[in-house]
Amino acid sequence: MIRTAVLLMLLTSSAFAQDWRGLLKETDKDLRHGRYAEARKTSIKLINSMMDNLNRGDRQVYTLALTVAYRAVAEAGLQKYDEADWYWHVARSMYPKFDVTPYGEAGAWLVAHSSETIESTDAPPSSIQQPVCLNRKNPKYPLGAVVGNVAEPITVKVLIDSDGTVRHPSLVTATAAPTLVYAATEAVKKWRFQPAMIDGKPSPYEFNLTVNFAQPVASD
Repeated sequence: MIRTAVLLMLLTSSAFAQDWRGLLKETDKDLRHGRYAEARKTSIKLINSMMDNLNRGDRQVYTLALTVAYRAVAEAGLQKYDEADWYWHVARSMYPKFDVTPYGEAGAWLVAHSSETIESTDAPPSSIQQPVCLNRKNPKYPLGAVVGNVAEPITVKVLIDSDGTVRHPSLVTATAAPTLVYAATEAVKKWRFQPAMIDGKPSPYEFNLTVNFAQPVASD
């Protein structure tokens, strides 16, 4: 049965979840000392564990957002700037008040990219052709949300770049379900688009994307 399998999976991950605080402190220390590869590895493990255990609540939002912010710092330190930019936007969508200045050049890079904007266009609406989705991936429903009976649509504003890739995600409506936010942004990150056309040229365009989450139907 689905419920039994879910509970067994949750029990296997709970031991790792008990040491989140220690691992977060370790990640912070690694980032402060420039050990970015180690910090990246630990932050990804933490995120995976949290996706299996968290469901809803302000404290849970902060915990996951902090871990994603740590991954963003690690990616910046490794000069993987597209990844750093993506996860920094995801973290700040959930909790916008992180101070990354203690993390040297990696933190400074994130601060410099905290409020990116796209160039505005004076083209009238009749000359704008909106983006068209060419390849859409369904999200992975977080185990913690399944167990916690958490289900709601997540709408994310993104920049669809002139090459059709998705960048700069930000949450449109507030939610206390952080794992759904992370799952939604991980899904739309992989979507590909025919870019917007402005005056006949491919152009960056801000667009709202909605990812729907519904509880799976239990089977006997």
